[in-house]
Amino acid sequence: MSVLASGTPMCDRPETAEPVPKSALGRAHRLFSCFHYDETRLTLSELSRRSGLPLSTTHRMVTEMVRLGMLDRDRDDRLCIGVNLWRLGLLAGTYGIQRVALPYMQDLYATTGLPIHLAIPQGEQTTVVESLRPLEQRLERPRIGQHDPMHVVGNGMAILAFSDPPLQQRYLARLACTEAEDVRRELARTRTIGYSVSTRRTGPSIAIGAPVLDRGGRPLAAISIIVPPGSAVTPYGHLMRDTAHAVQRMAWDQALV
Repeated sequence: MSVLASGTPMCDRPETAEPVPKSALGRAHRLFSCFHYDETRLTLSELSRRSGLPLSTTHRMVTEMVRLGMLDRDRDDRLCIGVNLWRLGLLAGTYGIQRVALPYMQDLYATTGLPIHLAIPQGEQTTVVESLRPLEQRLERPRIGQHDPMHVVGNGMAILAFSDPPLQQRYLARLACTEAEDVRRELARTRTIGYSVSTRRTGPSIAIGAPVLDRGGRPLAAISIIVPPGSAVTPYGHLMRDTAHAVQRMAWDQALV
């Protein structure tokens, strides 16, 4: 799903900044990007308005997508993501690491009762691919599919700390000087202790993340936990580091990397 750096779905904006794509594939992507957690079912007119596509074009494309099982209609004739699109999504490379990590995340959640998240790197952002949290926090950030700049979230800092130096330098060069120095010090500490500690996005709660690395030492993903303000960080840090290492070993054993 296309989102802004803040995690806002592209089609939530009053007017779409990007020009309407000329290709059929680009227009299809524009339509799919209009669905998100808060609104999983949309009418044809809502899809047309949010995507910026003419109603006639939207109707024609939606009819074909329904026929192919990429979209479905509910009893009220609203549209939602179809089973065939979901099935294709399971073939994404992220599904392997998600499948391996989930049992360990469930153990962490059962032990701590605290929010547990799994994120993967995508360019200079992270994308959440799995999330476990208490029921009362089900509507809070982050959500599965959400993008975030690496330096503002715990799992992103864990990923960035173990990324290739050229990527780190490019990333830091885009930050203000003072912030870049702060992030650089945090990255060095993360590499030393094996886990990140961040309050940028979660404050006053604390995000603690640990990387899952491939055989070459590059980050495949990161697991993070959100702990209450004032919590002792070190025990949770060791717990996250040990969990990430267990996921890493299983990923290697299953030849995911």
